[in-house]
Amino acid sequence: MAIEKQIWIDQIKEEFTPDTSFLSASDDLSELVEHNKINLAAAGVDPEVLIDNTTYPVATKSREDVPIEVLLHTLDTENTVVRNIEEMESSYKKMESVIRGHRRSLQSKAAMFAANAWAPQSHTTMTPVLQTTGIADDTKRKRMTFADLLSLERAFRNMNAPLDRLVLVLSPDHLCDLQLENMTLYRAAMDTKRVGAFQLFSYADLPYYNTADKAKLALGAATDDTSAQASIAYVKTEVVRAVGNVDMFLNEKSVTERGDVVGFQMRFTAMPYQSKYIASIYSNREA
Repeated sequence: MAIEKQIWIDQIKEEFTPDTSFLSASDDLSELVEHNKINLAAAGVDPEVLIDNTTYPVATKSREDVPIEVLLHTLDTENTVVRNIEEMESSYKKMESVIRGHRRSLQSKAAMFAANAWAPQSHTTMTPVLQTTGIADDTKRKRMTFADLLSLERAFRNMNAPLDRLVLVLSPDHLCDLQLENMTLYRAAMDTKRVGAFQLFSYADLPYYNTADKAKLALGAATDDTSAQASIAYVKTEVVRAVGNVDMFLNEKSVTERGDVVGFQMRFTAMPYQSKYIASIYSNREA
C-alpha cells in the first residue's frame, strides 16, 4: 500500500501546472522550498547613475536587502470514500478516477489563490487598477475594448516594465467583449495567444474589486452590485509560485464506511516578488 500511495501522490504532482494554465507564466520556486518554507530577500534600492560626473571619489553605498521567510499555505481536499462494493461493481478503476478528481480540485484552488495573490490590492502608480470603457450591456456593465488593453499596456510602459514578459489573464466576460467588438482582432489573438505585448490566457475565477474605491475583495468574499470581476496582468518574472509537500491520507478498509477513505494535503503559495509590475482591469458600470 505504501507503494500505491506514492504512485497516487505522484499522480497529484504530475503536470500540476500545465503549459495551458496561466500559472505556468510565473517563476516556479518549488525547488527552493525547505520544510514548506521559502527564504527570499526584498532587494534594496538600485544605485543612482551619474551623468558627466566630475566629483571624486564616486559615492559608495551598500544595498540593504531585507530577508523574507515565506510559509507555504495548506490546501486540504475533503475526503472521498470509495466503497468496496462500488470498486468491485464499476467498469473502471474508481480509485484512480477519484485521485484525478482530487488533483483537479487542488489545481483549481491553487489557480484561484494565485490569481488573487497576483492582483494588486489597490490602485497605485506601480500597481494600476483600471476600468473598462466600452458600451454598456443590458446589465449596465461596460464592456472591455481593445483600446482598454492598449491603456493597460501603456500603464506597463509608463512603469518601464519589460514588455517581452507581459502576461494577460482575461475573464470570460472580457474575452467575450473583445469577440463582440472586433471578430478579426479576436481571432488573431486566439490564434497567436497574444494581444499587443501580452501573452494571453483566460480564466474564470479571477478576483473582484470594489468599484467605489478600486480595492480588491478578499478571496472568497461575497460579491454584489458594488463589486466587479477583473482581468489581471503582470510581468511573469515578477510573480512566483511554489509547491511544497504533498501528503495522502488513507483510511484503508474503513470499518464504518466499508471501503477506503482518501484525502490529500498540499502546501502551496503564490505571490508577487514586490508590489510592482502587476495590474488589474475590472468592468466599470454605467451610472
